[in-house]
Amino acid sequence: MQPEKYPTERRQFPAGGRCRPLATRYWLPLLVTIVLFAALPRAMAGQQADDLDATIQYLITYVEGSDVTFIRNSTRYKGSEAAQHIDRKYRHFKDDIDTPEKFIELSATGSLMTGKPYMIITKQGKQLPSGEWLNAALQDYRLRNQSAGN
Repeated sequence: MQPEKYPTERRQFPAGGRCRPLATRYWLPLLVTIVLFAALPRAMAGQQADDLDATIQYLITYVEGSDVTFIRNSTRYKGSEAAQHIDRKYRHFKDDIDTPEKFIELSATGSLMTGKPYMIITKQGKQLPSGEWLNAALQDYRLRNQSAGN
């Protein structure tokens, strides 16, 4: 004899005729985990944006306080003048910048009009691309912040 496909007897529920709710010890940790995973990316994005802005502001201030000469389109500029120009380009490209390296690439490495790279001349007379110089400053900044955080 084959069992019925749909049994006719009714299941017996605990007293009160209702299903017992799932214990809080099971669903509460699950709910907390779901909420944390939903909120974590937003919190991290906010922290990353703060870190990005702080790093970029450091680099602009670094340029401003530097004792190097900037060469932009064959004209020499002081650090304060170069910082103003880089800051203007940063504000123009802000929506496209998601890393400090992207900031350096878009705002501090070359002229959009002429395509010429920006150069710097150190007090010792050494000439090098501004992007190389700023990337070295960025690495130093990260090392100092990493050391301070440990």
